[in-house]
Amino acid sequence: MAMAESYGRELAAAKKAASLAARLCQTVQKEILKSDVQSKSDKSPVTVADYGSQALVSLVLRKELSSDSFSLVAEEDSGDLRKDGAKETLKRITKLVNDTLSADGTYDISLSDDDVLDAIDSGKSEGGPDGRHWVLDPIDGTKGFLRGDQYAIALALLDKGKVVLGVLACPNLPLTSIADSNKNTHESQVGCLFSAKIGTGSYMQSLDGSAPTKVHVSNVENPADASFFESFEAAHSLHDLSSSIATKLGVQAPPVRIDSQAKYGALARGDGAIYLRFPHKGYREKIWDHAAGCIVVTEAGGIATDAAGNDLDFSKGRFLDLDTGIIVTNKKLMPSLLNAVQASLKEQAQTASPL
Repeated sequence: MAMAESYGRELAAAKKAASLAARLCQTVQKEILKSDVQSKSDKSPVTVADYGSQALVSLVLRKELSSDSFSLVAEEDSGDLRKDGAKETLKRITKLVNDTLSADGTYDISLSDDDVLDAIDSGKSEGGPDGRHWVLDPIDGTKGFLRGDQYAIALALLDKGKVVLGVLACPNLPLTSIADSNKNTHESQVGCLFSAKIGTGSYMQSLDGSAPTKVHVSNVENPADASFFESFEAAHSLHDLSSSIATKLGVQAPPVRIDSQAKYGALARGDGAIYLRFPHKGYREKIWDHAAGCIVVTEAGGIATDAAGNDLDFSKGRFLDLDTGIIVTNKKLMPSLLNAVQASLKEQAQTASPL
């Protein structure tokens, strides 16, 4: 694999793409309209911001990297937007994308509806172990976005199946620790951009362009002193299982429940020490839900594995094949956390199927 320095151009492009997408999303969240929310076949809400964000990221990466051989693994496709009843929605998306690009001033282009549809559909790659693939969640945490809470634009690059860089744009995440910002709600500046490149560490800056500062995961060694994150939505993670694990570890603090990969960013800078995600049985994790967050945490000195302690493998296509769930923490806490996870899973299995 190429040396870490060779990804500098790609990282700069990713930061620009995610920042512009965040700007578009902020515009939509401020004036969210019922007509902006559709329902995909899986009933999860999808907004014009999802589509606009995906189109913007695709367009900016192409412009910045001048690449004809462009592979993007992303969540959305334009199928619903090509239906007769979606013309007004598509026009609104196109206007949002053009307005965002125009306000930035870098690109002198005006996109048609067809240009935007094509940009959205560039995300149909299946990924895999060969070559380079960009991985995008245009809005990770759509329900949080709709509530006015946390969401992230999550963008990563795979090279030969390995995550080599990642960017998380978190428009509503305070620049200071979540705990501190909760005490000073009105004083907290929000809008974080996390970035990481393999072998060079993780950095955080404000979305409006402050200088990046290096971040590091919590150094907590005693599990009783560790606070942990989990998904806000109970549908996304088994809260009872997380509670059992916390009890075994002697964790005192209640869990911090926030949406999206903003959790990875907050953990990377030491806001909490543990992130647990245990989806309901049958759910398959998608690579875009974890690729960017994973490298942001690992480059900040953390570790991310499945429930059996295996490294997360992003080389299998659009899905992660996992043993049960995902656990993220610092290297000192991981042994005791793994033990607690496996003991709790064993108890859960025995309860589910008693002898």
